[in-house]
Parts: sequence; C-alpha cells; structure tokens
Amino acid sequence: MKLFLYFLLGIVYLFLQLGNLKADTYPDVIFDNSLVSGVYAKSEVRYEGDSWVENLNRHLLVSDTLFFTPGNALSLQYRSGKSGDWQAELKYSRQKLHYQLNNTDFLVLKIFIKSEHTSKKQLPKIAIRQRDNESEFLDLASFIEDFGYSTWLNVKIPLSRFKNLNMEEAVRAVRFYQNESDGKTHHIFIDQVEFLSKNYSTATLSSAAILSSAVAYDKQIHLQWQLPLTPSIRYIKIYRSEDNTNFQPVDIRPITMQGCFTYVPEVNRTYYYKIAWVDYNYVESPFSEVKEVRTQPLDKDKLLDLVQAAHVNYFLENYDINSGMYLPSRGKDKAVVSVKESGHAVLSLIVGAERGLIQRQVVLNRISRMVFFLLKGQHRYGFFPAYFDGRAGVPDYRGGEASYDVVATTTMIEALLVARQYFSNENEAEADLRNRITQLWQQVQWNKAIMLNTDDVLVEHISGIDTASNASLQYATLGGVNETMNAYILGMAAPKYKLPLSAYENGIKKIQFDSLHLDQPVDSIYSDTLSWSLNPYDFVHKQLQKSQEDTLISVLPLRGSILKDTIVYGEKLPFGWDNHSLLELYKPFFTINPVNLRDKEVDYLSAIKNYILARKRKDNEVGVGSTHSDIWGFYQFRDSIGGFRVNPAIAPAAMFALRDVGERSIDALYQHYGNRLFTEYGFRAWLDLRNDDVSDEYFAGNQAAVSILLENARSGLIWRLYSEIPEIKEVMEQLFDEHEKKN
Repeated sequence: MKLFLYFLLGIVYLFLQLGNLKADTYPDVIFDNSLVSGVYAKSEVRYEGDSWVENLNRHLLVSDTLFFTPGNALSLQYRSGKSGDWQAELKYSRQKLHYQLNNTDFLVLKIFIKSEHTSKKQLPKIAIRQRDNESEFLDLASFIEDFGYSTWLNVKIPLSRFKNLNMEEAVRAVRFYQNESDGKTHHIFIDQVEFLSKNYSTATLSSAAILSSAVAYDKQIHLQWQLPLTPSIRYIKIYRSEDNTNFQPVDIRPITMQGCFTYVPEVNRTYYYKIAWVDYNYVESPFSEVKEVRTQPLDKDKLLDLVQAAHVNYFLENYDINSGMYLPSRGKDKAVVSVKESGHAVLSLIVGAERGLIQRQVVLNRISRMVFFLLKGQHRYGFFPAYFDGRAGVPDYRGGEASYDVVATTTMIEALLVARQYFSNENEAEADLRNRITQLWQQVQWNKAIMLNTDDVLVEHISGIDTASNASLQYATLGGVNETMNAYILGMAAPKYKLPLSAYENGIKKIQFDSLHLDQPVDSIYSDTLSWSLNPYDFVHKQLQKSQEDTLISVLPLRGSILKDTIVYGEKLPFGWDNHSLLELYKPFFTINPVNLRDKEVDYLSAIKNYILARKRKDNEVGVGSTHSDIWGFYQFRDSIGGFRVNPAIAPAAMFALRDVGERSIDALYQHYGNRLFTEYGFRAWLDLRNDDVSDEYFAGNQAAVSILLENARSGLIWRLYSEIPEIKEVMEQLFDEHEKKN
C-alpha cells in the first residue's frame, strides 16, 4: 500500500507548480465522459409537436463504443419537425468553482455525424445558459472545421460570438436546439465539450510518456506517471491490453493528477498498460513502456487499507502550494483555500503518516507551511475567516460580508493541537512547529465571540466591521450535538480568554430555536453544482434580520435544551428526530472519543449508536434504489422528483461507533458500485441509484470522515492524541466525574 502514495512525495511540489503555471489556460469541461454507462444523467431532453429526441428518462444516451476520448460519448438522435421543437441540455457540473467566462475564450467540442443525409442546416443550434439568462443561438455548422461524415469534427466557437452572454455570471449549461426542419431522423455523437483559453501552448510532444508503476488492488489498478513540465500537455491517455499486443484506449486523466485508479472487470487476470501524453489539439506523444500487472482479491483488512489510503490521498494532492492549505478547486485567477477543511486535512495527513502512507517529514513540512501562513494571515481576535486567498494571504469573504468564522477556526486550531501532540520529537523542526501552534492557540479570544449579556454562549461569526456592543446579535448562537461542541470545549480549555465551565450546560446542551435555517451545500461554497443538502445540524443559520430599533428582549435569541426524548424505529433518540445528515452528528468525534462523553443525562456513545441504527432502518425502509441493506445513508431526497442520493461517507464512517455496520457498508459499496463510485480520491460525493447517476466531485467533509473515523475505529489514533492534549485533558476531567473518566 505504501506504493500508493510514496511516488508522490518527491514530485508533489513539481506537480503543483505545473498546475499553477497552467491555471490560466487549462480548460473547464462541460462533458468529457459519463461516469455511468447507458445514459448521461446530467443531461436533459425536451421536445414537442412532431419533433423528437431519443432519450431514456429524459436523458441523452451514452455511446461506449464510439467516442473521441475514452471511455464514452453522447448520442444525440433527433427529428426536427415543422410543427415541433426540441432541445437537449448538458449541465455544467464538473468544477466546484464555476468557470469564469472570458470574452477571448472559446467553446470547443467534437461531433461525429453518423447520418449521411444530415446537411449543415440540419445540425443543431447551440447556446449557453446562465442562471438568469441565455445567450442567443448560433448555428453549430458555421464553426465546424472541415465538414464531413463518419469522422470526428472539430467545432470551435469564440465566446464573443454569443450575444447576450454575461461574462460575470456562472455557466449553468450548454444547450442544443432544433435548427432547420425536414422531418427526417438525424444522428450525431458529441464529445469533449469544454471552454478553452485563446492562448495555449502548441509545443510538440516529442518525448515518450513515462508510466512509473502499475499496482493491482483487487479490480483497481493504481497507475502512476512522471509528468514533465511541458506546457502543451492536456491529458494523460491510458491504454490497456489483455495480450500485450492489442491495446485499447480505456481512460483519460487531467494533468492535475500524477496517478489514478482504473477499473478492470476481473481478478486473477493479467493486464498490460501504457500511456501517452495528449496535447490541446489531441495529438499524442510516443507511448510509454508497457507495465504488466496481475489482479488479485483483497481481504477485509486490505480493503480497509485501500479505502482509507484513497481518502487520505485526496488531502495529499488537493492543496495550495503557497499556503499548504486545502484547496477545494483550482481556479483561474486565484487559489481560494478553506480554513475548516484544512483542519480536516491536517488530521487526515497525520493518519497517513502514522500508517506509513506518507513520510512523516512531508506531513511536518506541509503543516508547518499552514501554520506560517495562518500566523501571517488576517484575523480578528484570533479568529480566521472561513476562506483565504492562498496566494495573496488575505481573506476571501463570501457574499461580500467581512466576518470571521468561529467553527472554521475551531476545526483548524483543534487539528493543529493534535499535530502539536503528534510531532513530539525533541528536534528543532518539531519543537518550532509546536511553539508556533501554541502561539495561534493562545491568540484566540473566546470571550469576544459570545452572545450579548452572556459569558458562555458562542456565536457563529464575528463581524469584521461592526464594533458595536450588540454586534453579536446579528449572528446565530452555537449549540447542539455537532461540531460546535468542539468550539465550546476549546473555549473552556483555552490558556487565555477562556469560557467558564458553564458553557457545557448553557452552550453545548442548548440550541437556538428562533433562527432561520439556510439550505447549505455539503461542502460549503464548493459543493457539487447539482446537489444541495438538508440543513446541517444546528449551527448553520441565516443571519437574524433584526432592526436595530428592536428592544433587547425581542432580539435576544431563544434557546432551549437539546434533550427531546423520542423513540423512532425502535431506538431511543435523546435529541429528537429530524432529517439532518448523520455526518453532522459524526463531526465532533473526529477528535473526541465518545466514550469520554457521558453525564447524568446523556450517554453520547449510546445515543450515536441509536441514531445510526434508526437512520439505517429508515433508509432501508424508504429504499435507496438498491437491494442491499448495507447501502444506505441519505443526505438528500426530493419526493416531488423522486431523486434519491446516498452519501457514501455516512455508512462507512459509522465504523467509529458500530464497527460491523461500517465494515459491511464499505464492502457493499466497493463490491457493487466500486467501478463508478471509488477512485484514487476515495468515494465520490454521492450516488443516485434511482436515477443511475453519480457525482463527479468529492466533498472534503466526506473524505475526512472516512479517513479519520476509520482510523479511530481501527487504532483510536486521533482520539488518543486529542485526549492527551494537556489543556483538553484538564477541562475534560473538570467536566466529567470519575465514572466517565474510567471509561
């Protein structure tokens, strides 16, 4: 398993430099491949009158045999009637940060005209849809280079030709429309729909590609390559053979990756691989040398190793080279990094170091870079904004509001304290890291983040501009069984500016009832553009829109006990029953061992187990589209549409409380859906079995839950390190009696 990540260690810096160099020219993709065979669920077909478009459940069909880039293309078969109309839309869901339009860019795509009676006038029109508007239609044929049949044609359209296109607004979809009507059926194929910068390198790829290794893990083949700093490389193209003679293209990968998993149909079989670099005009380099690999099944522990390593790898690769912080997406003009998810990255990287997946020194250097960045970064009373510009080192305020995030700061500081405990060797580098972490820890003024007229109730944000005495009134208070527990414990354990111990009863064990909730994306601003979660537990709130003329009584939040004994699906649920994601219930226990949390009213470990069992029973009863009871974990369902999505982190991460439940889920997800759901970064963000769809993105919270909670279930590593933090140990002893401490 060490081979899975060791190769990255010596070249990760080079790789990220390459990514930064190409940030302004690298394309944003609308469509390159459907992750699911049969239909492309991120398409939508409409027609009326005597027009028609071939579809399955209103989605375009996928061609697995005819494609421009492996492994598939879209099939568009249509009839343009004189008294009808049709359209087919390709939704933009690839990038977490929407593509920023530039008037000098191009929309490019490949088409294959199968029906030889199709003239240029019968080819569709094309438009770009944005949130609030749509561009005017353009004739696709006007931009085809070298028109012909039964061959792939290049279409290149300057964005400047699309009238009514708002360059400041995000792209939502590319649409194809009926053009000239003739009553005949036409058939074309579409592939590689993407936005491309005007200026890209055309340097010839004369050197052979370098495939470093091919290692089999069950039906997953882990390929690694050595990518040169050649600016004209667009893709890595992967070829496979079963006889070392007849090689077929099976996959492509972007240059932001130094390796990947590729799926094979059988175990106990020998396969052969080679790769080629591909330039922006899709001209290939000479092939690499061939690597031979033989597949073999994995036992239970090896499968857990594989799953955990892949989720750790997500945080190893996705970071900003300047700050070391977690990078949700590589933007064109700046690197927006997330403070909260960087905390998740710290814990995951420590897991990787302890398991021998990453060299300890690499993790030390990465975390040290984060700490240096944060020490220089802008803060208010020690609290950080949710996001920074990793290159400029300044806050990146979302929605135009200058505020500082208490929960994001908590997650980061808490993870760094775990790192302080882990890097305990008496050498200069580790001692320096510990000292700098302590400096960050000591600067947090928890007493500046409290609700008016209290000394033990935290608010979710601190305003960056409002210094009035009642500034905290505009933000909701924190409380409940969620990651805000960690904020209160840190506040009570703080070396300076600490919260009183009463914050346990008045803060953690009470929630705010009078705040309005916002539907938030699972991964905050970087969520999959098609997915919106249910409200997270009790700390994400809409700002209270109260007039400054209101009386103090009318604006003070209404808070009450978290306890609401309920029995659902045969289980006693002490905090009531709702439709929130279990992932929010898990997050406090990334660091806190639930065994250590028990008071006279609540045994938290028993409560967690009951919630897991009740939610599993509900999901099994409703049905997620699978006949396997171990596949469960709704995070979203839309009854009016019938779309159900399973978060594949929820059931596996349950291992920390119910090991057998989590292990069975991992096995079921991998064995039945691993070919579409599991990659070099772990499980994808969601799986929709009813609509035969899968996300093409990942959520940091998901990847962290699997990497960290599996480790806690297997070794208790993060729990142990957290419990040994002197300040945390002291406050936990003060909060809980001798009975709980012995357990």
